Amino acid sequence: MAIDTSDLESDRRQEGVIVLNAVIHNKAPFAQEFPALELTLTDERDQPVLRRVLTPAEYLQNNPGPGPARGIGPGAQTTVRLHFHTGGVRPVGYRLYLFYP
Repeated sequence: MAIDTSDLESDRRQEGVIVLNAVIHNKAPFAQEFPALELTLTDERDQPVLRRVLTPAEYLQNNPGPGPARGIGPGAQTTVRLHFHTGGVRPVGYRLYLFYP
C-alpha cells in the first residue's frame, strides 16, 4: 500500500477549512484492507500543530467505490477528498502516513 499523490489546499469558499486530496494505491497482487491515515499539520518549523487519524469509514464516506469492508483490490487505487476545519490553526505544511492499527 502506498500514497501515490497527496496535496493540501485552502478551501476558498470557507475560512479555516482545508481540503486533503490523496490517492491510495494497493500495489500488491492481492486485495487488502483499507489502511488508516494519519494527517499531521505542521508550522513553519515543521513542528506538529494538529494531528488527526482517519479511519477508512471516514475517508471513504463520500467515495462512490466499494466500502471499507470490501477492501481495495489488487493494483487498485482509491481517491480521497476530505474537508477539515482547522480550528484557527494556520498550517504551513503537512505529513500524511498510512498504517494499520
